Amino acid sequence: MKASCIFLKTENLKLKTEFVVANTDQLKIIDVRALYLRVLLVVPVALVLAGSWYATRWYVGNTMAEYVPAAEEGGIDVAQKAMKLAPDDPRTHWTVAALEKSTFSPEELPLAVEHYREAVNLSPNDYRLWMDLGQAQEASGDSAAGERSLRRAVELAPYYSYPRWYLGNLLLREGRIDDAFAELQLAGSRDSNLRPQIFNLAWHVYGQDAQSVLLAVGDSPASRAELVGFLLGVDRIDDAIKVWSGLMPGDRREQRAAGESLTKKLLETKRYADAFSVYNDYVEDGTQRIGQIQNGGFEADVVDTNPFGWKIAEAHGVQIALDAGAPHAGERSLRVVFTSPAQLAFDNVQQLVIVEPSADYHLEFYVRTENLKSVATPTVEVLNAATGAQIATSEPLPLGNNNWQLMKIDFKMPPGGEAIILRTSRASCAEEATCPIFGMVWYDDFNLQRAR
Repeated sequence: MKASCIFLKTENLKLKTEFVVANTDQLKIIDVRALYLRVLLVVPVALVLAGSWYATRWYVGNTMAEYVPAAEEGGIDVAQKAMKLAPDDPRTHWTVAALEKSTFSPEELPLAVEHYREAVNLSPNDYRLWMDLGQAQEASGDSAAGERSLRRAVELAPYYSYPRWYLGNLLLREGRIDDAFAELQLAGSRDSNLRPQIFNLAWHVYGQDAQSVLLAVGDSPASRAELVGFLLGVDRIDDAIKVWSGLMPGDRREQRAAGESLTKKLLETKRYADAFSVYNDYVEDGTQRIGQIQNGGFEADVVDTNPFGWKIAEAHGVQIALDAGAPHAGERSLRVVFTSPAQLAFDNVQQLVIVEPSADYHLEFYVRTENLKSVATPTVEVLNAATGAQIATSEPLPLGNNNWQLMKIDFKMPPGGEAIILRTSRASCAEEATCPIFGMVWYDDFNLQRAR
């Protein structure tokens, strides 16, 4: 194995620089006193030191620019110091420009433009810098330059929403409406959170014409569905219905949330037939008919999401549940257990049913009782959904124990009436103040037919 070593000698108290290389065969002495050899040794060290200093300045400047305070808190001075430390860092110029722009001072805007331009020169492929430059240029009065910069941002990031959003707004301010909404429509397709703002812009630009708004923002299923929500928010219900009706059947089911919002609004405004039509558009089967009681035999579970199904509310002194024991037909019925020693209205079970105005109807249902005790036993009543007025009511249920019995109600809808509320109730308690009720009642097989 070879070995080597280096000896440093001094002579006459002066440093004499020599490298003595020893190995097994020979000794080699390298004299580095020559100038060029000294330079060769010093230059790499100097380069390393310079690079370290430059990197340190860059890092410090970049960090300062990242955490600079707001303009009103002296942020511009801090940002300018960061820029001096890292003059070739686009971030420092970007930060100075943003702070100068944020002051909204006419004197600062040209400076902001210059710093944005310098940032762009240092990093020409960063769409964010071009986007901010374009906004600053427009704000300073140079819309043509602003448009060019924003179009460059769009070229660099064609699938991002905000470059198109800012370009569309610039074009809109320039009065180039069709070009503006071409960009805004693409921005909305990239980011649905922008659509409400785009709808609002189009709503005012096109004079609150829903069809023009639809053409401006795009007629994709998602756009149509969100436009429905916007139109509901400005109380243009008929326009919302038209936009909803323009969706294909499959799209209506996919855009169920918009359909549910429209149904809710129509019910709130007592447009029951329209609400029922929209509801049938987005439910899975969509086969419910006008004048049909849904889940009349209680074979399906009772769910709150169906506005035209049973609504059951718990209350003190009454327990309501589906029961599989001894139904009239099928596998289940509805069981009600009364344990109320005091007054109980018992309007806890109800369903909204769409009917035809001025039509005659015949309602049938079955009931049975067990140990039913009260001076005011349960009834079933039919109310006008629009007014809450009672149209008809059944006879009170018999006391004690009674097997399944058929109950009937005949009634006629008033003109203009679109829906009824079918609900449980109780006969009048007359002079009885407390009016207790105990026992059990079962309901099954509700059926509504239009009379011939």
